[in-house]
Amino acid sequence: MLSKITNQLQREKPLKLMTHVVAGYPDMATTVQTVKLMEQCGVDIIEIQLPFTDPIADGPTILKACQKSLDKGTTVNHCFDLLDALQDVHIPLLFMTYFNIPYRFGIEKFINLAAKKKLCGLIVPDIPFDEPEGSFFKKTVAAGLAPVMVVSPTTAKKRLETITRHGRGFIYTTLKTGITGASASISREGLDFINYLKKKSSLPIAAGFGISTTEHLQLLKGKIDMAIIGSKLINDFNKGGLSAVAAFLKSCRRVCEAR
Repeated sequence: MLSKITNQLQREKPLKLMTHVVAGYPDMATTVQTVKLMEQCGVDIIEIQLPFTDPIADGPTILKACQKSLDKGTTVNHCFDLLDALQDVHIPLLFMTYFNIPYRFGIEKFINLAAKKKLCGLIVPDIPFDEPEGSFFKKTVAAGLAPVMVVSPTTAKKRLETITRHGRGFIYTTLKTGITGASASISREGLDFINYLKKKSSLPIAAGFGISTTEHLQLLKGKIDMAIIGSKLINDFNKGGLSAVAAFLKSCRRVCEAR
């Protein structure tokens, strides 16, 4: 299923969109509706976050969504069951999680089930790259999944070189140092790091952490291959439901497709 990501990113759109949802927020039925709506609105790839008690890379919006999902009793198995309800979604789906979850579930069991459920990749931002002989990465690739690597402007150069050698699908870079969350502006630091990253990797570059306006997308066009939007969409849902999410995504798609 790694090939599905590659094919999607090779489609002739000037800027792709990846969106982020928290499984089970506000409930599983709404998560299914949200993912299908996102596909209808022209989203190219969707990352589904498994709720976790200590999502260290996430800001308050996603943290609250994770906690509310957990309060409803969402488990890892529920998240895998969610994929059964998304079999008619044709764009690539990835799981985003923290390493403690697959570790406790059983790494090989987690990866094999992800492949069986036709996921396309896994995003695990806190995994140590030297995790025992890189077994997580090797097993993920062997299962046909993309181990999508997350980097930031503060990633050490030596680690960055290793990541760009072993990453698959695309490189996920943050546009700022710290946690996720809608931002008023895109930092110069983030833009400079994108330019640096392009010199280090031939993989498509996806950028997130702070994208919350169509002006942000306009600024990023021509600089990255895919924009990642998460907290902004949860905030929109909290204020105006799925119709607000759809309205913003449609405006994003117009910006992405404009020549």
